[in-house]
Amino acid sequence: MEESTMKAAKQEIERSLKIVLFSMQRIGFSFDKPKNAAAYLLQKIILVVSVCGICLHVFSELAYILFTFASSPSIEDVVPLFHTFGYGALSVAKIFAFWYKKSVFGELVDELAGIWPMPPLSDDAQEFKDKSLTALRISHRWYFGVNIMGVWFYNLTPIITYFYRIWQDQDAVIGFVWASWYPFDKHQPIAHIACYLFEMYAGVACVWIMVSSDLLFSGMASHIALLLRILQWRLESFASTEKTDDENYEEIRSNIQLHQRLISYCNRLEEAFSLVNLINIVMSSINICCVVFVIVLLEPVLAISNKLFLASILIQVGAMCWYADDILHANGNISAAVYNSGWYKTSPRCRRSLLFIILRSQKPIAFTAMKFTNISLKTYSSILTRSYSYFALLYTMYSEK
Repeated sequence: MEESTMKAAKQEIERSLKIVLFSMQRIGFSFDKPKNAAAYLLQKIILVVSVCGICLHVFSELAYILFTFASSPSIEDVVPLFHTFGYGALSVAKIFAFWYKKSVFGELVDELAGIWPMPPLSDDAQEFKDKSLTALRISHRWYFGVNIMGVWFYNLTPIITYFYRIWQDQDAVIGFVWASWYPFDKHQPIAHIACYLFEMYAGVACVWIMVSSDLLFSGMASHIALLLRILQWRLESFASTEKTDDENYEEIRSNIQLHQRLISYCNRLEEAFSLVNLINIVMSSINICCVVFVIVLLEPVLAISNKLFLASILIQVGAMCWYADDILHANGNISAAVYNSGWYKTSPRCRRSLLFIILRSQKPIAFTAMKFTNISLKTYSSILTRSYSYFALLYTMYSEK
């Protein structure tokens, strides 16, 4: 691929990841090198502040949970604390994974540009590309919007509750965004303002981290599924026109090379996100269970915030499983595409070459949770089933009490 085409491909990929790049900048990450020393210093300051902020936030929530366990280990006191703590802990895990694999993610974007479908394309391939990019853009905007609305509903709920109680002629005190412990009296006026602002910042920083990680994974996975479908179309149309044996063989060879590059790319992407995916799967069932318990039984005042939290985590896990399942099936359909082509019109040499694609496509390309399990829509179903089981157990314990 020529340098100008490569540059245009990278720009097109970056446009498809616009929300991801915007969110990354908010926490001090970027795939591009800073333009000068001042920009580099600013980036590092933002990163250090973000990491320290969310780590302190998660530690304070954990301390509050431990003190609550020690003083009043009742279900209605403890369960509402777990889903927000789980979200924060997941954010901490993701930002460290992001920092550790930052160079890998940058290389993946550059590598994707080398195999990105650029004009001139056939009508079918261009249609595949346009539909995929449009669907990705819509899903990214929805996920981004739900997360931003959710965190700001949480941030403003104590203030809204305060004015509501004044309107109802009740005793009103502005509370806090999260249930956190501090080694000082947080109810003093100055400390109260400082803690409230800190909790607002910590919540927003967690959202930037989640959006960056989740949308980067879904964007890259969506692009791989697109390329696999374009490869599938190319194989289905193979030998549909009269060509020489050498031309057919060269076309097969280019398709094999593209398939191998896609497999290699998927393996690198899977390795980069494997730990994050494991943490997502392990914690999602608990987070969903706890927030549903709170919505159904405990806190109707925070219903909107908690419902947005629930929507966010359902979309997050659902998108991860959807795109992983999409790649799994797109690769599996490669062998069927070869069978549906005009292979019977070609020479024995071409037919033997096509067998390599068929055999390799029968080995699944799957994203895993640290090799423990392949991620697919079945995984999503299992997460929801476990969440319901945990909720039923909590509901039984709460009802008996």
